[in-house]
Amino acid sequence: MNITSDEELYAAVDRMRKAGTDLAEYEVKSAAGGFPKSIPDTISAFANTCGGTIVLGISEKEGFVPVQDADIKTLQSKLAQAARELVEPPQAIDILVLQFGSVPVIVANVREAPVREKPCYVRKLGQMGGSFVRTGDGDHKMSLYEIDRFIENQHRSARNDAAVVPDATLSDLDRNLLEGWLSHARSTTLGRTGAVGDEELMVNRRVAAVDDGGILRPTVAGIMALGRYPQKFFPRLDVVFTSYPSPHKGEVDEVGKRFVDSANVDGPIPQMVVETVRAVSRNMKHGAIVRGALREDVPDYPLPAVREAVANALMHRDYSADGQGTPVLVDMYPDRLEVSNPGGLFGSLTVDRLGKKGGTASRNQFLARILEDVPYADYDGSTGRVVENRGSGIPTINRELADALMERPILRSTLDEFDITFRHRRMTEAEGAGYSKGNVEEAVLAYFTEHESASTSEVAKASGMSTKTARRYIKDLLDEGVLEPIGTKNSPKRRYRLS
Repeated sequence: MNITSDEELYAAVDRMRKAGTDLAEYEVKSAAGGFPKSIPDTISAFANTCGGTIVLGISEKEGFVPVQDADIKTLQSKLAQAARELVEPPQAIDILVLQFGSVPVIVANVREAPVREKPCYVRKLGQMGGSFVRTGDGDHKMSLYEIDRFIENQHRSARNDAAVVPDATLSDLDRNLLEGWLSHARSTTLGRTGAVGDEELMVNRRVAAVDDGGILRPTVAGIMALGRYPQKFFPRLDVVFTSYPSPHKGEVDEVGKRFVDSANVDGPIPQMVVETVRAVSRNMKHGAIVRGALREDVPDYPLPAVREAVANALMHRDYSADGQGTPVLVDMYPDRLEVSNPGGLFGSLTVDRLGKKGGTASRNQFLARILEDVPYADYDGSTGRVVENRGSGIPTINRELADALMERPILRSTLDEFDITFRHRRMTEAEGAGYSKGNVEEAVLAYFTEHESASTSEVAKASGMSTKTARRYIKDLLDEGVLEPIGTKNSPKRRYRLS
């Protein structure tokens, strides 16, 4: 949070005084001996992370008290010079002189740099040695992998998935997957796809490419989507599934076991998706709810949501040379399920924009396009495609969780990793009668049977659903003609009753 007033400065210093240290968003220097040499590092770190504020003229060592003899005019000039001349690209920072007590101090608000300008680095150290990120209360040099991810994000598309696999041949592609892909790609694409031969279509879609020696070989995208055994070339481009006995890695159960179950899931992406979902399924409880003459399974996690998370992780993960040594991780704990992939969100995409209009950006454009046309048998025996690639992944997950009366997942993206966490279903088996969509509709109808009328908020409160979810069920019943509205459409007091 930027500091723009004396009051905000007091509040920030009070927080740091209570913590006994700088915070991630603030860097405090006494500057009693002159302009601190580390300021360019901090400008770089703030610009590369989420922005932050530099405060000169307050001593952290003395308990966050103002420095009486700081040369405010010189510090102000040197700070502006550092932002303009000592870092690349130059940063526009807001420099203010505020009062802390009766003593003037320098406050500089550093904005987060646009994606196209990252990494911001200290000129004299160069990009590889002078790029910093802000972690905790300090500035830390970025790894070469992090710098490479920033450079990749400057471009609208990465091309790591289009790289040729040097040792692979077209015989390393699975014939059934390839023929299914060729057939589906031709039948669903307008244009001249039907007029070209198989190899030309494979080259056009980057399933294969000609190497420097003139030999047609599979690409990374081709081998991962359609290969017979991609791990022959990339041993760690797999999924590692682990079920833990406790909420913390490394802890053991009562007989000394660290894992309840673990497996390396190999094969092309369609196969890894199916086998990973099956591994999750066999390690979670499926409570049985008897309702009338029907018996219904109530799983800890909706498998369609799990499947979507795993497919997205394999499609959007980092396939660069630096990322090829890291698998997708699926970790199951007693209280949560985590799916993690190397490589954070691509380009300017943020967690807040996921699932919204325009909230999609593909690191692996060729792989994503190929997977759209790969028909396969899913974990439940149905047939379909691996991905839709329409930005529908997160909305699908949210919808499945809402139908299961579960909270939305926790999403976290850093420069080198993306995580999605599903929280364990809280309901007991006795409560589970309201779990499925059909059962919820029955419960809603029962509520209206017992009440002359009800509002959306009343239904939500009685059922434990969110207002948004309750509104969706009421709309379905309205569309079916089971319910009828009372009052005008946009009135907050609108109620409903059985028709």
